Amino acid sequence: MAYEYPTMAGVVLLLRVQRNWAIQFNGHLHGQWRSPDAAATAVAQHRSGLPEWDREQSDASDNLLDWRPLGESL
Repeated sequence: MAYEYPTMAGVVLLLRVQRNWAIQFNGHLHGQWRSPDAAATAVAQHRSGLPEWDREQSDASDNLLDWRPLGESL
């Protein structure tokens, strides 16, 4: 299961990695959130642990309903 959110800076992905969720931006993966909602909140607050995204000025929604499901999520 995965989710994506397009921004002016590029696409941000939420990916399930074993039992946790990680954030991917520009080919870099980081994080171990317990839920995709928590990961989406980290993206929206620019506290993802990915410096390239955290410095970015693009907006992202903290509401997972605004994210696009990918792959087997459909």
